[in-house]
Amino acid sequence: MDASTKTGETVAEAYLTALYDQGVRHVFANGGTDFAPIIEALLQTSDAGRKVPNFVTVPHENVAMAMASGYYNVTGTPAAVMVHVTVGTANALCGIMNSYRGRIPILLAAGRTPLTETGHAGSRDIGIHWSQETFDQASMLRDYVKWDYELRAGQPVGTIVGRALDIAMTEPKGPVYMTLPREVLGGENLDAGPKRRDRALGATPPAPSLDAVERAADMIAAATRPLIIGGYADGSAEAFFALADLAETHAIAVAQVMGGSTLPSSSPMNLGMVSPELFDWADCIIVLEAPVPWIPKTAGPKPDAKQIHIGSDPLFSTYPHRGYEMDLSITGTAEQTVPLLNEILATKLGKKSDAVEKRRAEILDMRQKTEDARAKILSQAQSSTPIHPGWIAKCINDVKSADTIIANELGVPGAFLDLDQPGCLLGGGGSAGGLGSSIGAGLGAKLGAPDRQVITTVGDGSYMFNVPTACHFVARAENLPTLTIINNNSEWYAVRRATTVMYPEGRAAKSNTLPVVNLAPSPNYEKIVESVDGYGEKVEDPAKLPAAMERAMQAVEDGNPAVLNVVTQAGGR
Repeated sequence: MDASTKTGETVAEAYLTALYDQGVRHVFANGGTDFAPIIEALLQTSDAGRKVPNFVTVPHENVAMAMASGYYNVTGTPAAVMVHVTVGTANALCGIMNSYRGRIPILLAAGRTPLTETGHAGSRDIGIHWSQETFDQASMLRDYVKWDYELRAGQPVGTIVGRALDIAMTEPKGPVYMTLPREVLGGENLDAGPKRRDRALGATPPAPSLDAVERAADMIAAATRPLIIGGYADGSAEAFFALADLAETHAIAVAQVMGGSTLPSSSPMNLGMVSPELFDWADCIIVLEAPVPWIPKTAGPKPDAKQIHIGSDPLFSTYPHRGYEMDLSITGTAEQTVPLLNEILATKLGKKSDAVEKRRAEILDMRQKTEDARAKILSQAQSSTPIHPGWIAKCINDVKSADTIIANELGVPGAFLDLDQPGCLLGGGGSAGGLGSSIGAGLGAKLGAPDRQVITTVGDGSYMFNVPTACHFVARAENLPTLTIINNNSEWYAVRRATTVMYPEGRAAKSNTLPVVNLAPSPNYEKIVESVDGYGEKVEDPAKLPAAMERAMQAVEDGNPAVLNVVTQAGGR
């Protein structure tokens, strides 16, 4: 297009339109002086009746990133986040790390301090504009994004936004980053670019090799005790039910890592979380989208066990060091590979029905022992003080709906949650360990699925990482009532555990209180939500937890954010 061609809009307006045209409906934003063209564009487009994304004001960048993650998890549609130049990007880093390792597509945009000192309406006009400039703004997060780019003047904004979202939505999915100089945003849009074609975002996922899946089926058919270890697959309804069908049809045990839910809890082939005993039992391991299927220094497959790894990037090539052995590595998503494997196995195991049924009986016996152990713990927990985290999970099971969304961040043991539908469990402790993601993820999920209940379970240390004042503000301001349950053991238990595991006979193992672990005296966390007229309650007696849960759920039903501060014992999750 000729540089003199007029579009009658600013680049900021074109950027907003491009986001909407690419399917982005929400931008979680934390503003600064770089937002001036965006704010003006929002008002101008509103006056003109143009369709642009809804901007949600989020008072902390970590919460904004978590909301975008939770929103994608329940909708399958990417959201955008916009933050303030370098400092906003820095505050968003934990969220970027989590979304990269968790394969969550997010378009993170940040303003850039003005490029010029004079000559433009957007040129530098306050002192901070000099000190906020860096030589390479994207360098601080380049290890954790799939693509980054700085918008230049005269470029077709729609084309660039489309490329960003296409890359984010291509397997393995992940976040992308754009920087937006203020002068560019405030300038005239000189190139409208081509109109987007009617197609889905991203490239089609890699199809598994039929020959490779055939070889995998041969290994599984030859095995006596195959075991599937599931990781990321719980994000897809197709993969969730396909895995259950595969496991139940051919009597294949399934265990999970990452606190995930890869098939229904009630599936007779579901053995819960991975345990060392399972590796002594299995003679063929199928790793399905799991970056860390076991901890090599503590457990692992038998030397003669076959190992098959399946995933959109089964080598996890973005991990610098990962030494898991494999006999076969198959590139393919769970949605594509699992049904194909099921179909091929049917032709190979048809004449081995006696062996399959013998294995089924063995797995059912193992599952019953797991359920008996869980029942014993819960029987003791109903009267144990401080409260056992498993009792919190039991009380959640009693009040939740079948499709309730649970965002779990070191809150309750996943093995105690009953989850029979896909997409009901979000997160874990953050895929890169960036704690403070669960409450925001729950809020994003509520925005994406307003008719579903959302419950967040979180440790007391993680609750503070979540920036609770910002979270509760957004819950009230955007009418996103959710229940947050704090597993309050007055310490960073993960740090205690790491120390005692490394030094089992050391001084720390004999101490009740450890440095850099203790979080006493414990604040009255339930009071924080009251600052936004939410419902808060502290619970110390396990017998009183069920009624407290009912009261909190009723508060949420009435449109209020709620917090239960549950005093718990260490461990148990």
